[in-house]
Amino acid sequence: MILPRKVILITAGDPASIATEITIKAIETGEINENVNAIVVTDPTLVEQCKTQIGSNIKVHLLEDNINFSDYKHNYLNIIPIKLKNKIKFGSPDVKNFSFVKSSIMIATNLSMNSIAEAIVTNPINKNIMHRSGFNFQGHTDFLSSLSFKKKNPVMMLVSKELKTLPLTIHVPLKKVAKLITKELIFTKVKVAVEDLKTFFAIKKPSIIVTGLNPHAGENGDFGDEEIKVIKPAINELKKLKNISISGPISADTAFSSSKRINYDLAVCMYHDQALIPIKTLDFYNGVNVTLGLDFIRTSPDHGTGNDIAGKNLADPKSLISAINLAYEMSLNKNNG
Repeated sequence: MILPRKVILITAGDPASIATEITIKAIETGEINENVNAIVVTDPTLVEQCKTQIGSNIKVHLLEDNINFSDYKHNYLNIIPIKLKNKIKFGSPDVKNFSFVKSSIMIATNLSMNSIAEAIVTNPINKNIMHRSGFNFQGHTDFLSSLSFKKKNPVMMLVSKELKTLPLTIHVPLKKVAKLITKELIFTKVKVAVEDLKTFFAIKKPSIIVTGLNPHAGENGDFGDEEIKVIKPAINELKKLKNISISGPISADTAFSSSKRINYDLAVCMYHDQALIPIKTLDFYNGVNVTLGLDFIRTSPDHGTGNDIAGKNLADPKSLISAINLAYEMSLNKNNG
């Protein structure tokens, strides 16, 4: 069967980070699906600077201002050009380049929402720099949701070959997690996840487990009552939905064993590390961050900006490659649904 070609846009990420390096390396490896037209929204001078820094000979092709994607050149780094505000030094992020980072995201999102591209893959941004620049969002996920027509509660899902996890809370202190876990939060996020597992992952009846918040999932109330008062009632409500199999709360210390993983499609977890540790333990380099509940497909490498190794030719592109290939697979499932 001949599969269709798809345009997938890659954002610049923080220009002082490893983003440009892993983008160049991802294109050079030849490991991106052959049916993907990968196009980067970035500054060509940044690419040339990074090429020199890491010794890359990849050829660069600039798309015309009217963004004629039929002009795409294979085996080139295809770029929609935008300009940096300040020259960069790798490893030293600059507040003045905030508008460059934001512009790359907005251009890619707009083109995807207008069906010019099938998906966007976002390179890592420096949240501290963004916040200092007046960026009033926790991160990519919330910002992309604000640009989406749906304006749903965005849902973060981590994906590897062996496991998918969904953290109900993300970048919050552990001491605040218990109060943030509500029946409404569980119900809403699981419902969004179920819809998108069907649409983008071709899972007709998702099988889902929900972990407990406390050790041993509360041990019948001995170690906390959130499982009894909040988590279990939410699961009971979700069981009323059609085309879903859901169970829990399950003790997190046993939820990710090989014998358990083969029986479910998604593990819904209570907080950040509960969801990310098993993903990164199983496959540290190939994990992908997926945002569910948007009007468009968005994936991202499951790692940060890597400022400590930026410009040193040490960054590994595997997670970005996985993010691009997963975005392509998700677009195929969407169109075949």
